[in-house]
Amino acid sequence: MNPAELAAGLADFEPLRRAERVLLKALARDDIARVGLRRPAERSDDVAVRGALLARLAAGGGTLPRLRRLQLLGAWIEGPLDLGDLRVGASLWFYRCVFEVAPRLDGARLGGSLSLGDCLLPGLLAERARIAQDLMVHAGCNVASELRLEGARIGADLVLSRSVLHDEHDASLRRPLLADRVRVGGNVRLDDGFQAHGEVRFVGARIGGDVIVSRAQLNGPVDPAGVRRDALVMDRAEIGGHLRLDQGFSAAGRVCLRRTRIGGDLDCSGAGFDRVGDASWGDGASLVLERARVHGALVLCGLQGPLLGASFAGTRVGTLVDDVSSWGERLVLDGFAYSRFGEGAPLDAPFRLAWLERQPGSHLAEDFRHHPWRCLIAVLARMGETHSAGEVALRREGRLRRSGRVGRSFPRALRWVARLGHGLYGWTLGYGWRPQRLAAWLLAVWLGSALVYGAAADQGALSAPSPQARFSPLAHSADRLLPLVDLEPAPEWTPPPRARAEAADWALGARWVGRLEALLGWMALLGLAASLAGRARRETGR
Repeated sequence: MNPAELAAGLADFEPLRRAERVLLKALARDDIARVGLRRPAERSDDVAVRGALLARLAAGGGTLPRLRRLQLLGAWIEGPLDLGDLRVGASLWFYRCVFEVAPRLDGARLGGSLSLGDCLLPGLLAERARIAQDLMVHAGCNVASELRLEGARIGADLVLSRSVLHDEHDASLRRPLLADRVRVGGNVRLDDGFQAHGEVRFVGARIGGDVIVSRAQLNGPVDPAGVRRDALVMDRAEIGGHLRLDQGFSAAGRVCLRRTRIGGDLDCSGAGFDRVGDASWGDGASLVLERARVHGALVLCGLQGPLLGASFAGTRVGTLVDDVSSWGERLVLDGFAYSRFGEGAPLDAPFRLAWLERQPGSHLAEDFRHHPWRCLIAVLARMGETHSAGEVALRREGRLRRSGRVGRSFPRALRWVARLGHGLYGWTLGYGWRPQRLAAWLLAVWLGSALVYGAAADQGALSAPSPQARFSPLAHSADRLLPLVDLEPAPEWTPPPRARAEAADWALGARWVGRLEALLGWMALLGLAASLAGRARRETGR
């Protein structure tokens, strides 16, 4: 490609400046136009390249040839670089350049990539743009206003590593990155020191690879009332790979992931939510993960501070990995489902009970939420932690009883019956989780009844079935207590004719003890059957 041919297609830009002539020579060699080695501190003809000239070269047409790439280093871009609604076949690469006006790519079609490295930008307007390869605003770029990517389509990666985004609007309206409904075929990288002063939005985004927000610092705006708004909003986003908010990620303001779909893990290892403590005031929240779906693991280990006011309502994750640093107060766990705990996550009952007790007070009392307890019990039982699962189940039943929910569906006059039955079930079987308690109760009933029978026999209240029969109080008590066992012929509690008067009272008492013992035996049998059925359901995961 000849520089003279390029210049001929730019006749209306004559006379060309030194930096523009350097650019044309580099284009002819398919090389980088090295106007300067550093970002220019001020405009001069030696470093200034007109944005309109760049747009003409990038779009081509007329006598200008189609370029493969345009590469510019250390230039001052004067005036607007307007590629709106144009079809650009070349890749555009700007490094250490200063832009007077935010480049405009609204509706543009780029056949290659757009890379802005270590540049000063008033903003970037790329709504509805179609970029076949990467979009990179990285390597120390400083963006003074909005970076607008709403509805854009990026074929490969969106990279904002080590960039700093500001927004010069009113402090309560700052949104330095607007990427709602963006489509990214590869990864999104906001890492390695990425900073945003204002709300970062990816609402409704579709991302094929990973979203990496490691070692990033996000600062939500503050409204006129002094309330800090959201720092990161990815509601309804779909992420094919992992979402990483790890390795020192920190946010001042809420991180919102409502209805977000994540194909891999949500890794928050070492993250700092609520960096400046806003969630500790009033009803503030640090993380809102509601009705989301994480197909992999939710990792909440080594957090810089516990999650305050976090909401996991209706969220489903594959594996939950947490530790003592994870949980603060006012946790919304209703509908939060997970299939197992990951390696290293505590499984002991005290830790898990303390976790559930961090729910809002109303969710533990008058507006008791069953799901968090049921899910935890099922997962612990499925993982073989039966003792811990039982401890959680016992605490749940105690909470239900204290909240007044036991027997609430009964008529008011009969609620005491439900509460009595609930209490007996807990005392005797531990609500199906402590069936060994039943053995202790049965032993006490067996021995106590045998003492009554023995005393009644000594008082002459017994008519033996035959003169040769020998009465055994223990065998008779076992015969009454065990419904399906018949150890001996039943004696007749009827005093002989010449017995003392007290014998009749003892006989009556022995008959009633026998009836009560038989009733307790049947109740114990039914309770044991219910307990075993419940255990079978837990072991099969039903």
